[in-house]
Amino acid sequence: MILIIIVITALANLADILLKVGANDAGGSLSDPAAIFLTPWIWLGGALGIAAMALWVYILGRHHISHAYPIFVGLGFVNVTLAARFYFGESISLPRAAGIAVILAGIVLVHFQSEKTGPP
Repeated sequence: MILIIIVITALANLADILLKVGANDAGGSLSDPAAIFLTPWIWLGGALGIAAMALWVYILGRHHISHAYPIFVGLGFVNVTLAARFYFGESISLPRAAGIAVILAGIVLVHFQSEKTGPP
């Protein structure tokens, strides 16, 4: 389960990053809605988001949402924060880095707990 959730999270987060790139390319506002729909990054981000959603439905049909969702969301926080740092040059403060470490510890705990209870 964890490997598929990692793939889904990566797809969903890549979709978010591509949507951000597309929004930046389109000028970052809705003053010209056509620019948003003509930006290839937005279309690619949307397609990856749909693929992630389809895989997510697969996971939800086979595993407890109370175990899968915290892993998905936690990895999302980590991935997007790191991508924002390396791709967009955003800074990561010490408290934010500590929060990421706590999130990663939580993901590990949730994962090992989900192995004990098994699929629904």
